Amino acid sequence: MHRISTEEFKAAEKLPLVVVLDHVRSLYNVGSVFRSSDAFRVESICLCGITATPPQVEIHKTALGAEDAVDWKYYTRTQDALDDLKSAGWEVWAVEQAEGSVMLQDFVPEEGKKYAIVLGNEVKGVQQEVIDRCDGCIEIPQFGTKHSLNVSVTAGILIWEFARKMKL
Repeated sequence: MHRISTEEFKAAEKLPLVVVLDHVRSLYNVGSVFRSSDAFRVESICLCGITATPPQVEIHKTALGAEDAVDWKYYTRTQDALDDLKSAGWEVWAVEQAEGSVMLQDFVPEEGKKYAIVLGNEVKGVQQEVIDRCDGCIEIPQFGTKHSLNVSVTAGILIWEFARKMKL
């Protein structure tokens, strides 16, 4: 299947995208985000607050080893992760339903820019004080009776859209 090794992954060009998990409680969701991030060579993941960090059996169960390939860093406070990202030149967008949010299909990443997307807690979403530090909000349009998606599904959709639009 021509898969690259973990060492080759570490050395490979990455999608200029960081995924920030803001108090994600399910270790299975964390593992799934690692796996999607590996699939599209995301730059790194920031694990914040109550979000679990590897090594954990539950993370490995869904990550299937991607937690060894994708770089990650833990932050006690999500705001500190955003401060570090912004000071390093990353544009930060929350993935949240909010007034003034940009629908995903209308979001066009600018060439040469680096982006970070913040995904929130399964029940509470992205913290308001975190949204307030972001450059904007991206929203996935939904047409059913529910008004949210599982955080790992959301991550997969967003990562794919960034990869597609940034033409990695």
